[in-house]
Amino acid sequence: MPKYESPYDAASMPNDLKFVIYEKKGHVAYVTINRPEVRNALHSYSYAELRSCWRDIGLDPNIYVGIVTGTGNAFCAGRDVKFLAQYQAEGKRTPHEDPNNPLFHWGGGGQPSDVNLEKPLIAAMNGLAVGVGLSLALQCQLRVMAEDAWIGDTHTKVGRLGSAHNLYAALPRTVAAYLTLCNGRLSAHECLQQSIVNKVVPRDKLIATAEQLAEMICDSSPLAVQAAVRLYRLTAAFPPSLVSYARHLDQEIAESEDGAEGPRAFREKRKPVWKLR
Repeated sequence: MPKYESPYDAASMPNDLKFVIYEKKGHVAYVTINRPEVRNALHSYSYAELRSCWRDIGLDPNIYVGIVTGTGNAFCAGRDVKFLAQYQAEGKRTPHEDPNNPLFHWGGGGQPSDVNLEKPLIAAMNGLAVGVGLSLALQCQLRVMAEDAWIGDTHTKVGRLGSAHNLYAALPRTVAAYLTLCNGRLSAHECLQQSIVNKVVPRDKLIATAEQLAEMICDSSPLAVQAAVRLYRLTAAFPPSLVSYARHLDQEIAESEDGAEGPRAFREKRKPVWKLR
């Protein structure tokens, strides 16, 4: 049987991205969410660009670790709810939630897990990390946080479910419940106390601190490091039945009347009127 090879082609590196800045320096890839006008909130098109970066990191044998951050004063404000409300007002699904759209990837908010990335990532949390932004930070194995940054999960506040099961597994359970059920928030120092982040530093030292961790990773065997990340992923993996049920619940709630009322109220800057249907 013939043996086929598919060597990595550097020309395949994502370029001309509109919503993400993607760079490589030595063995480190830098992924910067670049939508500062909406505090780096994510929509269908930025999800797709992030997935292309995670895929490239996984394929490039010269990249050992990635650093993820945001432009301006926010890491990621979660999903772009105004973008969602605009589509809902027209009676349409957003592109990544529409099975007929090439961008369809229900529930895949541009996460490294969407492409089964098995290389380590460091979150350089330069500001708030909310909703899908928090999920992204929690998929990074190491986290550095600016002193004035904070985390939150506002999914239920806008009538969505999000990734409650992942938060419940990745965080202390009372913390996950506080964030999801109460729409609470944790400061950087509270995150450090709960071991959610590795370090809290002044904002101007954030990237340098993340690069120090990256350098330590690059000193180790890439094969051993990637094997460790693979084991982390398997250890944290949920049974397929739970993943399927979570996706079903997410879609069921998203496409309810309340699922439309939440984004509409957010867009209109008012308190939602829940109908429980």
